[in-house]
Amino acid sequence: MPKTEDAYLALRAAILDCSLPPDTPLTVSTLKNRFGFGWTPLREALSRLEAERLVILAPNRGFRVAGVSAESLKDLQEARLALETRLLVRSIAEGDESWAGAVVAAHHLLASTPVPSPEAPTAEIHLWETRHDAFHAALLSGAKAPWLTLFAAQISAQLRRHHRNMLSAPDVRQRMLDDRDGSLRATYENTLGLAHHTLLMEATLARDTALAERRLIEHVGFSQAVYETLWPTPDRPA
Repeated sequence: MPKTEDAYLALRAAILDCSLPPDTPLTVSTLKNRFGFGWTPLREALSRLEAERLVILAPNRGFRVAGVSAESLKDLQEARLALETRLLVRSIAEGDESWAGAVVAAHHLLASTPVPSPEAPTAEIHLWETRHDAFHAALLSGAKAPWLTLFAAQISAQLRRHHRNMLSAPDVRQRMLDDRDGSLRATYENTLGLAHHTLLMEATLARDTALAERRLIEHVGFSQAVYETLWPTPDRPA
């Protein structure tokens, strides 16, 4: 069982940080050579990841990493808002001074972390992701709602993969180099920057529920704009 758990954790981490990119075929022999686990732990790990919708099993094609798209991002964001809006409202109502202090501390760490770009080293991107996720988790941690929190964490993991794809997909660096007027870079900076995180925190700590909900909806919408800029849908021009 420990080997199966280790295999699951290793593959899951590689999928979430896109070192196993979306749509990558996952043959057990290739994974065995790359990660060093045996056939049985890898097969069991792939089955668990399929249950989490991080891996897809297609008839006659085998396992592959689940794809990402603007459409799947939009679906995840709707699920995120349904969960996080409720958790945020509950946190505002139920959170105590310790919760408020944790939010301020998490915001401070995020503020001290450089906003990553597609050219940034992987370690720099990972640090920002970790502190960004910790800030959002802190905002919601005032709610006494373990099941809602669990489901929100699952959605957050799926979203992290989409967000990492925005920063590390093979074509993104070239798109950034071709961004002569700086509009794409400005969109990135606006999406990942601190300003709207600060507005969300201020509304939350002021216990202004209606404003905090609006700030959260605005915040979630930024990443959709980046995805649709990079990979427009057929009926939406670039």
